[in-house]
Amino acid sequence: MQTFVVVAVALSVVCLAESSGLAGGLGRTKNATPQTQRLVDSVRDEIIGQLPLGYDREQPLRLTAVSYRDQVVAGVNYFIKVETGFNRFIHVRIYKDLRGGASVTSVQLEKSLADPIEYF
Repeated sequence: MQTFVVVAVALSVVCLAESSGLAGGLGRTKNATPQTQRLVDSVRDEIIGQLPLGYDREQPLRLTAVSYRDQVVAGVNYFIKVETGFNRFIHVRIYKDLRGGASVTSVQLEKSLADPIEYF
């Protein structure tokens, strides 16, 4: 009986973690917050460094966080939809380690407001 209870509790925890975005699964899409924008701002130079030469270079590049999903790992991966101006969007993956350091791990170009944020 004890084994059954332990297994049932373990399965419940796994199901709850998967549905809430914990334990490696992507969380639900949320509207960007001021904290999300600060995260984008903190790695702005890294994001620009991963964009192709000439990408919106004719004016100062605007990077406005629109929405995001997160993934808890050994730290947190943030998958963020970012508007770059003129109704153009990119998806940026930012890893924030347990000490609070952040770095850009990937950028996807040619996204739209309607494109869902998915793992990349």
